[in-house]
Amino acid sequence: MKTEKKALLGGSFDPVHMGHINLFHNISTLTDITTLYVVPAYVSAFKVGHQCASFDDRMAMLNYAILDYSDLYPLDDLCIVVSDWEGEQGGVSFTSETIKHFFDEMEDDGKVNFIVGTDIIPTLPKWHDWEYLKKNVRFYCFNRGVEKVDIPEDVEIVFIDSPLTDASSTEIREGNRSMLSPSVLEYIDDTGLYKD
Repeated sequence: MKTEKKALLGGSFDPVHMGHINLFHNISTLTDITTLYVVPAYVSAFKVGHQCASFDDRMAMLNYAILDYSDLYPLDDLCIVVSDWEGEQGGVSFTSETIKHFFDEMEDDGKVNFIVGTDIIPTLPKWHDWEYLKKNVRFYCFNRGVEKVDIPEDVEIVFIDSPLTDASSTEIREGNRSMLSPSVLEYIDDTGLYKD
């Protein structure tokens, strides 16, 4: 039995798709993480004015996606908790504030484990309160096929080679529904999200 180890995954999840569900599976099978906190942004600092679905819709879709994940990967033992903390705060969501909130609960050998893709690594120094993040976060980085990545100085990164899932929230919003899991697709149909 694995020792409990927690990690955070943030994002807009507008909408959550099969790429995210397969990421859950990769976290379960390729890392030592046992509990994943998924924390949707109320308003992403990098997407101000660009989010389509409401926070409540995105929370609902995440909960449906986790049900689909359990059906697709019944042998996985990853515990997933969807947190509405950033929604409760309102306004623009900053990862540094979320890390501060969860630090005592999630601290692992002095740092909080935070899941990212390779494409995010070069942008990290632009994140709000980067000096705090650099000191207090261990980044679990899932390879997204990027050949070479510039790694910021003095940052702890655990690189994980993982199968790629070609899925894009932007393409889904533009009409490509092939990347949606069944329950999320049904929710989008029932609510009429992304029709315009």
